[in-house]
Amino acid sequence: RSRPGMLGRGTKAFWRETYFLLMRPVAAGELGEARACRPDARTPLASGVRERGLRQHEVPFHMPGHSRGRSVHHTLQELSKGALSFDTTELEGLDYLAYPSGIIAEAQELASEAFGADRSWFLVNGTTVGIHAAVMSAVREPGDAVVISRDCHQSAFSAMILADAVPVWAESEYDDDFGFASASATNLCEALAGCSRAPAAVLAVSPNYYGVCAGVRELASCCHSRGVPLLVDEAHGSHFAFHRGFPPTSLSQGADLVVQSTHKTLSAMTQASMLHVSGPRVCSDRVTRSLQILQSSSPSYVLMSSLDAARAHASEASDYHHDGEGDRPAGAGEQTFSRTIYASLEAKDEISRVPGLRVLRGEGVDPLRLTVGVSGLGQTGFEVSRQLEEEYGVVPELATQASVVFIVTLGTASADLKLLVRALREVAGQSDGPGRGPPWSQPSGLVLPSCGTQAMSPRQAFFAGHARVETSTAVGRVAAEIVCPYPPGIPILYPGEKISEEALEFLLAFKREGGYVSGCSDATLDTLLVVE
Repeated sequence: RSRPGMLGRGTKAFWRETYFLLMRPVAAGELGEARACRPDARTPLASGVRERGLRQHEVPFHMPGHSRGRSVHHTLQELSKGALSFDTTELEGLDYLAYPSGIIAEAQELASEAFGADRSWFLVNGTTVGIHAAVMSAVREPGDAVVISRDCHQSAFSAMILADAVPVWAESEYDDDFGFASASATNLCEALAGCSRAPAAVLAVSPNYYGVCAGVRELASCCHSRGVPLLVDEAHGSHFAFHRGFPPTSLSQGADLVVQSTHKTLSAMTQASMLHVSGPRVCSDRVTRSLQILQSSSPSYVLMSSLDAARAHASEASDYHHDGEGDRPAGAGEQTFSRTIYASLEAKDEISRVPGLRVLRGEGVDPLRLTVGVSGLGQTGFEVSRQLEEEYGVVPELATQASVVFIVTLGTASADLKLLVRALREVAGQSDGPGRGPPWSQPSGLVLPSCGTQAMSPRQAFFAGHARVETSTAVGRVAAEIVCPYPPGIPILYPGEKISEEALEFLLAFKREGGYVSGCSDATLDTLLVVE
């Protein structure tokens, strides 16, 4: 329209060619090719999840704690039958997670009472977002230190990047029998004592994946004597508040902030967790602001409802709960957790008598976490786990080189535990014995390397330029990635940390022995990613 001749001969030729192109017959081959490029009706993820969930012969000893729907509160049972009908948004009367003042606020208050907290928050991004919020709430300015152990969850390391905090590492101790490393309260207190000025917080794990609790009371005393808040990743201990037979909760021992994976050991749905604060050392308003930044602005009401229902379900099965004036009986539901604990301890006792097997037990160990050492069978935990699942339908939670971990919950029947005991006994009876040994174990005389020097903050290392170098030449360079060999299952290198000769010798020996590694971009360990 703006230029003379726009609708002239050239334009007419264009439309003529377009007409014949659209109207010409399409060859059969071309049609098939076109159909192949169109989206199809396959649902690989949904179909895979459905197929696995319908395996009626399997016995779950893994999270989530509702054991594939075997043990849930009746309200959640009704919600799950027509989940899409309840998958809603912030409608009138349903409250807002970011600014709760109605039924969400009431549900969180009930959680605070049940777990012994001053204030509780529902998390729909898992315990990961709770750890992120915990560190962000404690850190006051960029470069603040946080005392942390290397057996912390990956989310703790990423929290250092988000909050621009600098880790002060506590040394870890390695358990040869069960093949894992952890930091004790003494290790963390020593790291705290070595700080030239008070850190923003101490972040501990209790219990760990294997059910071992740290000395939280001792650690809280060390922290509070220096005015430092204690944050605890209690992801695997959300059930502790509901029975006297469990180890004491971190909050009851003086922790200032606790994050729990309510879905792991109680009956909430996967990804549903809680954060609890007790006392004045952690600012609740900062926790709220951090969660408003980090959590989804479209939270799932089904997930939040499962948290509310899981708390009620556990309370009904409890022999006590907190009412602000000490402990009091909970009534008829008391025996539910009691029966589960008794059955689990009985299974531990029977498994411990099987030749070649060891069971992790003792004070401060979760009675519902079955960690079985299998090195005495001459097999790895991976091999035993695979055999249990394929031949008996017993599905463990975790397998490592040295052990297999099973989670017992309210949904675990006595018959399930009897099957587990029988399966382990038969697997052990078929083994070659201890002579062969696992393909890789910690070399004799080789100890865990000391934590390296932090040359820059994890955040600086994350955003810096990176280069790849031969591992043998990496001494003195600054690591740009996590390097986590198994065993011991904790990072030997961490972003921002200077690579020491001791750490490099450990990794090279580890490589020679045929171990495997996670976290780093080159699983062969031929090269490492470093800061330019």
